[in-house]
Amino acid sequence: MVRRPLVTLLALVTAVTLALAGWLWSVLVTVAPRAQPGDLVALASHATPTTGSIAWKHQHGARITLLLLAKGGSDAEDSNLTDTILLLSVGGAGRPVIIALPRWLSVSIPAPARGEISGQLYAAYKIGSQRGDPRLSSRWQTSTGGGDLAAATVSQLTGRPTDAWVLIDIDAFPPLIDALGGIWVTVPAPLDDPHYPVDDSGRTMHIRFVAGLQWMNGERALEYARSRLSTSDTDRSSRQEVVLIAILHRLISLQLSPGTLRIPGVFSSGVRTNLLPADMREMFGLVSRLQLKETRRVTIRLPFAAARRVICGLADLPRGRAFRLGGMLRSDARVH
Repeated sequence: MVRRPLVTLLALVTAVTLALAGWLWSVLVTVAPRAQPGDLVALASHATPTTGSIAWKHQHGARITLLLLAKGGSDAEDSNLTDTILLLSVGGAGRPVIIALPRWLSVSIPAPARGEISGQLYAAYKIGSQRGDPRLSSRWQTSTGGGDLAAATVSQLTGRPTDAWVLIDIDAFPPLIDALGGIWVTVPAPLDDPHYPVDDSGRTMHIRFVAGLQWMNGERALEYARSRLSTSDTDRSSRQEVVLIAILHRLISLQLSPGTLRIPGVFSSGVRTNLLPADMREMFGLVSRLQLKETRRVTIRLPFAAARRVICGLADLPRGRAFRLGGMLRSDARVH
């Protein structure tokens, strides 16, 4: 006869396991709204990946392009405008590439059911997030419409498909970075902001950053990424890019610790993606093997009209070297 304490223990373990599974599922569908229970079954059974999916492309040695977006946070005039827009291209025969796109670039956004609208690149996510707007195509009237429209806009701009997208709210920087145990950030130039806002009350504080490599906790990294009054909007986007790359580098080298148990909760409050579970696994595997020292980083800092010509492959970089963004994203591209 089974002793009552053992039965009680088994019941407790079962209850905790079910509660944990339920919590993890709620986190998953919040972060990845397209996820369905069947996706977990396919993930567990190692089912054959769907043709054209990230898992399928990885198996067939094709290039995979991921769009990384960071939106403004609670202090922004419009929190759904994406201040930072990065393309991560991995796989295939070429070296990994990270391309920073100018957020202010004038583009055609395929938002309506018919035709397009003109706007700046950083507005595509906001436009796609306006569910219920009758002018918006039904393609974007979904739980992932904002990121889907941003990805479609970038694909149209580069002439190459964008396989998936991930969005992070800048307000999620502090808890995420603290859960990771901090990040190493290389500050390219000194930053001095005597009027950094402390809160909504109007109080300010003086923040300073020297140039060079330094360790930052979440609050310090947020101050560096968010400071508005000391430099231009372009510089602010560049600083957010630096922090995002540092977070990526930390995730690659992450080892399990008590702090990492907080990461799923942080993701649910500030991260969204259209990746499905199987594709998440493939992307994590690709990113975990990524060597940032071997990754080509391209940041376009040219006048407004010139930047668009360069991205579309219609002009050369100032150094005279042809810069065709779409070519960098091909599966057979060899980037040096």
